[in-house]
Amino acid sequence: MIEPLPIRVLAAGSLRHALPAIIEAFNDETGLAASLSLGPAGLLRERIEAGEPFDLFASANMAHPTHLATVGLAQPPTCFAGNRLCIVARAELALTEENFLSVLADPTVRIGTSTPGDDPAGDYAFEMFDRIEAKQPGLGVDLKERAQKLVGGRHTPPPPLGRGSGWAIVGGLVDLMVSYWSNARLSVDDTAFSIVPVPPMLAPTIDYGLALAVGAGEASRRLRNFLLSDRSRSILITTGFQPR
Repeated sequence: MIEPLPIRVLAAGSLRHALPAIIEAFNDETGLAASLSLGPAGLLRERIEAGEPFDLFASANMAHPTHLATVGLAQPPTCFAGNRLCIVARAELALTEENFLSVLADPTVRIGTSTPGDDPAGDYAFEMFDRIEAKQPGLGVDLKERAQKLVGGRHTPPPPLGRGSGWAIVGGLVDLMVSYWSNARLSVDDTAFSIVPVPPMLAPTIDYGLALAVGAGEASRRLRNFLLSDRSRSILITTGFQPR
């Protein structure tokens, strides 16, 4: 008997703690297997557009899967999870929500982000800077110029495994890092850092999109539906996401 091919899943790197557990639970329940390739969602979208075969695409935004649907490579996407933007800062900065803007405004504070365009995490960070610009003209522009794009780009090395969002601070590259909560939570008990949510008026809405390939088979649809199930939602909550 010929074994069915694994379901080919391309997914945002920020799902690296959630999706393996979800796929394992899916396999336990159905016996169906899936292969998982993680990376910046913008670069994954480019790979799909260049012809890489896939069955299911999980993006850290809705824009990339919507674009693939528009050009006929994917079915219309479903929002399946949310995330939050926060700052992981060197503890000595004493960052709080109350002094958030004044700390960021200090020109000596080194700021790290992901890479806009290639990775939605960078896009969300720069959207936060745009919101800061609207509130305090000049500051948002300055933050964009000072931001070091350390991860998530086509030319940036992958971050060290198991180090959470604080690796660049420990390494002396920056004083604070704009991060998803799903990553920052890994450093919450580390006294070297303070982790502060972005104030609501400055925080972008972070929605994750899920899209099947055009012509995807029944097994792929079953995995998509499983990702929307209560069991999957429980795993998403455990790993720092907000199910939609």
